[in-house]
Amino acid sequence: MKSSIKNILVVLLILVGFSCSDYLEPEPFSFTSPENFYQTADDAEIALAGVYNTLTARNIQGFGNLSYYGRNMMEIMNGGTDECAIRSNLTDNRPAPWGNASFTSQNPELNQAWFFAYAGISRANFLLDNLSGIPDSDFNETRKAEIEGEARLLRGFFHMMLSMMHGAIPVYTQSNGDPNQARQPVQDVYAQVIEDFEFAYVNLQNRGPSLSSANKWTAAGFLMKVHTYLASMKQNGLSDFGYAPNSFQWVDVNTSYMEAVNISGDIVSNSGYVLINNYDYLFRESTKQAQSEELMFGADASSDATINVITMVINCFIPQGNGITVGGGSGWYRPFAELYNSYNANDFRRDHNVSGNLGSNPAALNAIEIDGVRYYQPNTIPGPDAFNMSVGKYRLKDPAQKSTPPWASGMSIPLLRYADILLLRAEALFFTGDEPGARALLSEVRERSVIAPAIVGDLNDAYRNTDFVEELLAERSRELCFENWRRIDLARFNKYDEKINALDPAVGAHNDVAAVLQQNWRSEKVWFPIPLQQIDLNSNLAQNSGY
Repeated sequence: MKSSIKNILVVLLILVGFSCSDYLEPEPFSFTSPENFYQTADDAEIALAGVYNTLTARNIQGFGNLSYYGRNMMEIMNGGTDECAIRSNLTDNRPAPWGNASFTSQNPELNQAWFFAYAGISRANFLLDNLSGIPDSDFNETRKAEIEGEARLLRGFFHMMLSMMHGAIPVYTQSNGDPNQARQPVQDVYAQVIEDFEFAYVNLQNRGPSLSSANKWTAAGFLMKVHTYLASMKQNGLSDFGYAPNSFQWVDVNTSYMEAVNISGDIVSNSGYVLINNYDYLFRESTKQAQSEELMFGADASSDATINVITMVINCFIPQGNGITVGGGSGWYRPFAELYNSYNANDFRRDHNVSGNLGSNPAALNAIEIDGVRYYQPNTIPGPDAFNMSVGKYRLKDPAQKSTPPWASGMSIPLLRYADILLLRAEALFFTGDEPGARALLSEVRERSVIAPAIVGDLNDAYRNTDFVEELLAERSRELCFENWRRIDLARFNKYDEKINALDPAVGAHNDVAAVLQQNWRSEKVWFPIPLQQIDLNSNLAQNSGY
């Protein structure tokens, strides 16, 4: 492999059609060079599909294997926090370095994630550089501006995630960018990210052409993500560990939080997104229509076996059990007792997110049907000492009803939900002086998860903390665990060391791995390293401290 940028500039995958299978990647049927491709509006739509499918592509030009949100990013971003870790006897398998914080700059999955993100950026830039050459008359009404908005939003998302993982990074806004570009300070990175998101916020419609399309409110939500991230990084003083381009000292905290208040007010008042009634429907294979009422952006996959684009949660993020008979998983990641204990018994989310196992015998399990689709229910557990305690958040349907292999999933991985918006708004309100308004939003998020006859006031009382930040972080974990944000939340509030060191290896069925995580953890690991393979290709890439 030459440079990430050099290798991903040449080939465009030509995709077949865009029905409600959304922006996914079937087998390519032809290849063409960029200069001969961008001729019509249909070409622009095909190129846009290529940007989207980076999120869940099996590989890019033969490189990688579900290396972004199809699988690997889920393992990279969720493991090794105070929510879960690798099972203690699995020190040598793929997700182990993320689950026990033993990762280094030589890890292949990190290099692949870097490559996939820059592939998405490159695809977006090729589309944006060539879009103006397609006649306006070839598009319906505002579609040309919308395609530009979607491409810029996706470019902003890839840059944002790269920076939240690594800090300063090279920024590319043109398809002919210098592949040997050095890392740019986070101030420059977020200036470009905000510019891209703001363009999308202004130019996109309330809803896109498919359930998985980014829209105006996706852009608004990610703007909120950026503004709250910047404010909290500055306010809580996360160290740059001697690498000045990673410094956030330039941020105006009050301005950033006020931007988040204003944008979230627009989302709440005008977006039409809501908290859906059934929390568990957000994490099942067959409930995408219900998810679309709350899910503002996700990494989508297809349940069509002929479209080889999947998400693979079976190893780490579903209840352990036989994948062929009951739709169970490998159980490679296991929850910490601290996560289970953070829930009140009257909170539905506890036994959904931190469940028992599924075993192997369908006859021994209860099942529910949702619109004719059967899901086996995991066994209940009495508490965190149960050895069969599993990560239970995502659920696969009965394998007998699947058209894909049992290990494959057509699930959408949530990357931005309305519940997250409400929690970010609570944060912004608190830090701009409205604590009652902030606490009211925490209550609103909790309300749908109360198990009758309890009322939301019972949860509010159980969860109340005089330290609002601690209460907010706990609520974000209870609501959003295993959705890729905990690592970033701990970093931006400068709580990583505290939370990892507070894990008790002597409690719970799986907390024995906490000792290994604590031994491997170092403060500077809040920043991932720049992949060594990329430094070998581009000597202008400085490494983060500690690697």
